[in-house]
This record gives sequence, C-alpha cells and structure tokens, in this order.
Amino acid sequence: MTINSTNSFYQSKNRENISVEIDADRHSTIGQSGRVQFRGYVHGRTLEGVAREAIQQDRESVLSWLNGLDGHFSLIVKGSEFTFAAVDPVRSLPIIWTQSENGVVLSDDGPAIEKRLGLDASVINPSMARAVALSGFTIGNSTLYPQVKQLGPGEVLWLEKGEMLERSYFHWDPWQPFEAQVDDLRKPLSQLNQKLIEDLVASANGRQILLPLSAGLDSRLIVSGLQEFGYQNVRCVSYGLAGNREAKTSYAIAKRLGYEWTFVPYTQSKMREIFHSSEYAAFKTFSDSLTSIHFPQEYPMLLAMLTEHDLDPEAICVNGQSGDFIAGNHVPQLMFEPGGDRQERLDRIVRALLAKHYKHWASLVDDESLTLVGDLLKQEIDKIGGLPEDPYGDHGIYEYCEFQDRQSKYVLNGQRAYEFFGLDWRLPLWDRAYLDFWARAPLAAKKNENLYRTVLEEDNWAGVWKGVSVNPTRIRPGWLVPIRLVAKAMHAPLGRERWHNFERRYLTYWMSSTCAYAAWPFRQVAADQRGAYSAIAWHIADYLVSKGLRWDGRLMDDAA
Repeated sequence: MTINSTNSFYQSKNRENISVEIDADRHSTIGQSGRVQFRGYVHGRTLEGVAREAIQQDRESVLSWLNGLDGHFSLIVKGSEFTFAAVDPVRSLPIIWTQSENGVVLSDDGPAIEKRLGLDASVINPSMARAVALSGFTIGNSTLYPQVKQLGPGEVLWLEKGEMLERSYFHWDPWQPFEAQVDDLRKPLSQLNQKLIEDLVASANGRQILLPLSAGLDSRLIVSGLQEFGYQNVRCVSYGLAGNREAKTSYAIAKRLGYEWTFVPYTQSKMREIFHSSEYAAFKTFSDSLTSIHFPQEYPMLLAMLTEHDLDPEAICVNGQSGDFIAGNHVPQLMFEPGGDRQERLDRIVRALLAKHYKHWASLVDDESLTLVGDLLKQEIDKIGGLPEDPYGDHGIYEYCEFQDRQSKYVLNGQRAYEFFGLDWRLPLWDRAYLDFWARAPLAAKKNENLYRTVLEEDNWAGVWKGVSVNPTRIRPGWLVPIRLVAKAMHAPLGRERWHNFERRYLTYWMSSTCAYAAWPFRQVAADQRGAYSAIAWHIADYLVSKGLRWDGRLMDDAA
C-alpha cells in the first residue's frame, strides 16, 4: 500500500500539483494494496493505522468509520474496486472536484483545476460571483464554476464501477439543543476544556508551539491551558501596529505565564511591500480553492518569524479559531427573540445572515442582490430539512449557515498561511468533542458567550483570567486619537450612521491594526464611492478581478 502524507498539509510553498485524476474504468488496475493520500492528523491514531483501515472500507462502512476519526484531515483513497475522498467535519483541508472526459479530478488547487479545464470568466456562475462580491465566499457546495464542486464539512465522495455518490457522515446541527440548565453544563465544559488541552499536548509531543496570542478569550484559553497542564515549549506572538490592544494584553498574559513573547510590527510601508511581492501573489494562488478569498493577516507575521526571529521550522502553529463562534458570540440579538409563523422565522434567519455577512460593498446591497443571495441561503436551509419545529432552535440554523460557508471556507482558509511556509498546525477549538458539545448547548448558554466566559473565569487557568482585560479599547496610531475625537464630535449632530460611514472611509485605513488596506493608496480608498465596509472588501474585489471579473462579480464587458 502506498501512502502519501506530510505532517503539515504541504511540505513547502513550492508543492507539486496534487490533482489526482480518477478513471473509473481503471480502478481494477490499481492493485489490491491500494493507495492512500492523507493530509492532517487524527488524535490517538497513526497514519499507517488510518491508511490500513481506509483501504478496507466499503460504501456502507465508510460513513461510520469516518465519523469515528477525531482530527483535522482530508484523504483520497484508491482501492482495487473503489475510490473515495473525504474531508473532516469542519473542512479544514479542502477538496474540490470535477468530472473530466477521463473520470473525476480531485484537488485542493483551484488554479490547477482552472488550467486543466480551460475555465475562464465567461463560465463563472454569476450568482456565486455576486455572493463572493458581497461576502468573500461562495454558498453551499458551489465554487465559482458550475462544473466544479467542493466537499462540504463532513462529506465524502464515493466512486465505484462508474457510479458516483456524494454522502454526509457528519452534520453540525445546533438547532437541537439539550433541555438543560446552563449551570448544569459548567462542570462538563470545564472537563471538556481540559480534554482539548490534553489532546493538544499529546499531539504536539514536545515540539515547539507557536501561538498567535490576542486580547480575547480563545487564544488565552489555549495558552493558559498549556501552562496549567505543564507544557513549556511555547512561543507567543502578537503583531500589528505598535502599541495595539492585542499586543499590550498578550504581552501581559505571556509575561504572567512565563512564556517567550515576540512582537512583529506592521507598518503601512512594510505591508505595502509585502502585499505587492511575488511571494505574496504565490500565497494568494496557493490559498485558492475557488470558494473564498485568502486570509491575509498572519502571512507577514509568519514571514518575519521565520526570517527574523528564529522560529523553529518544526513548530506547530495553534490559533484560537473559532472559539467565539462556536460558543455563541456570533448569534445576533434577534435570534434570541424567536417567534412567528414559519415564513417569518425563515425570513428572520436569512435577514440576519445577510445583514452580518453580505455587506462588504454598500453599493451592492440592493434588493436584487439580497433577493438573489437570500434565495440561495433558503435553498441550503431546505437541504437540511428546513426549520426545526421549536422556534428556539432557529439560532442553530443561523449558526449552521455561517459554519458551512464563512467559517469553513474563509476563516479556516487562514490555515493555508501556515502550510505555505511548511508549518504544521492544530485547531483544538474545532475538535470533534467541542463541535458535539456546542451543538447541544441551549440558547441561554450562548447569549453573550455566557457559559464559555463563566467557565473560563471560574477555572482561572494559570491565573490569567483575573486582572488582565479582555479586548480593551485602544486606538492606534496615537497621532490619530485627537483627530478622531474632533471628527466624532463634529458628526454628533448628524447621527451614528453618518459618523460610522465617515470613520470607515477616512480613518479606518490608519486604524486597522493589521494595515489591511496597505495594498491600496489612502487617496484611492478615501475617494472611493462604493462604500467599502472594511479592507476585506478591497481584497474581495482584487480576487474577483484576478478571475477576469469586475469588482462586483460581473463580467468585465458588462456595464450594467
């Protein structure tokens, strides 16, 4: 049996094209021993053991087998009479696929698929292009191209004797919570947090852990847990504008824990240089699975850590994704007020999704776009059986939609930065046990991250949960503070919306801790009339233009 694997997803940024063509007519020639291509890790299992089990599956057993793997992975398995491909329950390692004249092509490499099939802007799905223009990611299992699909979280593609089956072995279904009191869940969550750290410690096995440490809850949970349970080979890092709130707080945490702490400063000029470099262009291409823009903020930090700060090349990167989401912090207020008939409930969920995630260009937020995207979201909700009987599960439908699209495609695309530099990674707050626990947590436990915060503060691991602020307000750079105060006072009579529009257009360029606008001159951003909600809008436009489209997702010659 042949096994292809790396500890991290790729050995280097100059990886070979990993597209795998599968010809159903040639399955019998592969050989009895088979071939397994595996990426990622599984807790408590060896690669060889997983591979041996994988090649022994059939179309009925494979679902329960995959459901029993606890880790983050993708795999492609070619047996003597079958082939299957699967991704983990959060789709941390993407697989896209398409049919060709010779069979099926499986890859994570969007540009390679485009080149192989000769795809260009003329065949891009206009509905998905508009969704990307508004949000930065596609909807459901669609990519930008109708003929290319992705495997969604917890999905498997099975090919046997010319037949192709798409199946799910896992659904994250937070619309069916326990009937439990919040206080009764405090001890189980505390025990679960301990298990996540113990699994991380076992998986790291003494290797250095690089931990991007912020001012929030999630990375603090991980770093304090590592200290609480005796893991010493930890290096903390913060980045961004000098003196930003993340850096100030993370330094205080690292100092109290006794861990080495490094700060990587971001400046407009340095970030502009990086954003326009050929290496960064290669990173954007590397991150492209035709479902989302790249995740820009950690690339400069990793570049500096490896070239200027002697980071161990065998280090494991561990971030706090996505504790705030899974613990309920993204559930909007209107989801805590369920009621109405089924149509009213459905409209409330879709309206909340549109307001939160489909807003990056104000000039695109019109009735036509919102109706188009809203209908696509409703189709995805229909695929999971529609709304739950109990309106108090409606928040779970909202969470599911964000999980399937924004979290699994855009947020987890941040892992590509580690892989581009050949670094391994772990995602403890996306471990299966956490997915299962928060799927069943009642609505009251999620409001304001009530249960999550309470347990973290009560346990007070390593003594960093008291006396160190969470997400303090801190405006940087300092020279902008008086200018902002004067501008805010002048806008007071005009209302909050006018002030926020002014701030986004003229001040956020300089206030962005990660200098995320730096690829574009300030005068260009300030003069723009399209209504960018944040720097992400500009990165979205850049991505669409790279695909031969306009910034709004339309064809270049479409003046409408």
